Amino acid sequence: MSGLAESRDRVRRVCRSLSRGRHGLRYPTVEAPGREAARRPVRVLVLTAPVGEGHVAAARALSEDILRGREGAEVIVCDVLPALRLPLRWLVSDAYRWQLRSAPWLFGLVFGALRRSRMLRLLARAGLSLAGSRGLLRLVRRHPADVIVSTWPVATMILGCLRLRGKVRVPVCATITDFAGLELWADKGVDLHLVMDERLVAGVERVAGRGSARPVSPLVGAQFRTPRSAGEARLALGLPGEGMIVVVSGGGWAVGDLDGAVETALQLDDASIVCLAGRHAATRARLENAFADEPRVTVLGFTDRMSDLLAAADVLVHSTGGVTCLEALARGCPIVAYGAPPGHAPLLARDMATLRLLVYARSATELQAALVAAAGTPAVSLARDVDAASLVLAAVPRVAVRLRARLPRTAATAAALAVMLFALFASDATYPVVAEALALPESTSLSTAGHAVALVVRGQRRDLLALAPIARENHLHASVAASAPLTVEDVSTLRAAGLDPIPELSAGGIVASVEARGQLQSQVARYRLRGRFYYLAPREGFTITDYLLARELGGAPIQAGNDLSTDQRDLGSLHPGEVLVATLDPDRGRGGAELVAAIRRLERSGLPVSSVQRLASGRHAP
Repeated sequence: MSGLAESRDRVRRVCRSLSRGRHGLRYPTVEAPGREAARRPVRVLVLTAPVGEGHVAAARALSEDILRGREGAEVIVCDVLPALRLPLRWLVSDAYRWQLRSAPWLFGLVFGALRRSRMLRLLARAGLSLAGSRGLLRLVRRHPADVIVSTWPVATMILGCLRLRGKVRVPVCATITDFAGLELWADKGVDLHLVMDERLVAGVERVAGRGSARPVSPLVGAQFRTPRSAGEARLALGLPGEGMIVVVSGGGWAVGDLDGAVETALQLDDASIVCLAGRHAATRARLENAFADEPRVTVLGFTDRMSDLLAAADVLVHSTGGVTCLEALARGCPIVAYGAPPGHAPLLARDMATLRLLVYARSATELQAALVAAAGTPAVSLARDVDAASLVLAAVPRVAVRLRARLPRTAATAAALAVMLFALFASDATYPVVAEALALPESTSLSTAGHAVALVVRGQRRDLLALAPIARENHLHASVAASAPLTVEDVSTLRAAGLDPIPELSAGGIVASVEARGQLQSQVARYRLRGRFYYLAPREGFTITDYLLARELGGAPIQAGNDLSTDQRDLGSLHPGEVLVATLDPDRGRGGAELVAAIRRLERSGLPVSSVQRLASGRHAP
């Protein structure tokens, strides 16, 4: 046996040296099982990541099924994140979490772009391969296996690249626990994709090739497939035996409109609500405080009693989809999708609704109607013909290994990505395009329940100070933007007269973007602004980079909807909340008296004038 081991080691060293010589990369090669592997139990390596709870739950369910279905099988479940370099680990985990919580519009932009553009997906895949291949191969090397399974799309893409390049030579499988965005889950380097519905097979095969996908029964724990009556589950959980039980969930990270879902469910007289805050302690504390006086609401953190909760529930209200929905389908619990953040979740809700697996409620009114209807609606279940474990254990190679180096192509795609990113963040045209695509708040008007318009007066420091006594005498309220720095005394004088200084970002496009943050910081400090503030953005030369830098400081842009001129006659086109800009220039007959006359004309037309700050806070003058 020792001679066989030595021979096997020599073969491996030769294979590794050949691999280094041909590709110029010192990566170890994961070999296909040989004669010795045939004499030992099958080994399965499952790669996952705690990016949310769904990927880990799928890995846990698959490993349990494999151990239950094959006597003597060995399963190792590994977290991929520690094997990745810190920048990549931050990008795919921490940055992703931050986007979902603080900038869902940004995640929506990234997700939509990747989903629609094959070129961007190729660029992302190449970047992940370059940044993550070495670490992932080290992890795989430490745990030799006969088959590798990935439950996390990032690991799937990296594994697919390694498989195509011949660095991994055992079959690679990937689980797809979602029903939408299959382009980001499937990879042509994966031998077999395990999907949760036969209607998804065609979508995966368009990406990975014919024969690359098989439908399987839901990847959930055995407890979700064990019969459990609603009465027994309610008794075990201490929930009311009568009336409706609504479970509200935002996944492991507790994202989405959980408050709105609970408030809507409370409108049903006989409903008791269990709200799950996942592993996010701050969200749990906020929900507990918000519904402390409501005895029908129970707020829980992460729980291992999800099986009983879904058995006891009449309906699940979920914001993100994923494995929680699979668990509900396995339990026979109706699902209503509501409160999804931008990006992947709304697409998932729409596609699952198309497959008639759930009801998609886009508003609180639709949610209330869906909750009422769910009480008498039979649950939809997925097919349970083939279990994922049996397919994994029987997996065979399908992918044709490509040994040709891809460095030139990778360099070209990386250069193209750099050019596209520069164009996106530095071009003057990108802000209006991105604002329209992401439905960002309107910058030329403010949301208000009143009938006033917002006025920003621009001018030289001396002209604005000269306007102060006129404004005080006429009881005017407006915002002012100075073209030169204002002192602390100037700010006090203007505010005492009813004129609120507002920061102004000067136009400049690409070059000025590097100065945008400094401009706003100095004005915010001089004006002693706290928290969220509005700033006057230029009509032209305003980039998405400027917007992002200002947003980090707490700034929201406003832009002129119309100019308030002294000879303006057409007032019918103005609407409440619109932002008007007036420029003081006494040398051209645009002084304080002329400005007051123009304001009086607006007031006679039924549109009082207020400052941006007062109008946004609801304190505008009648």
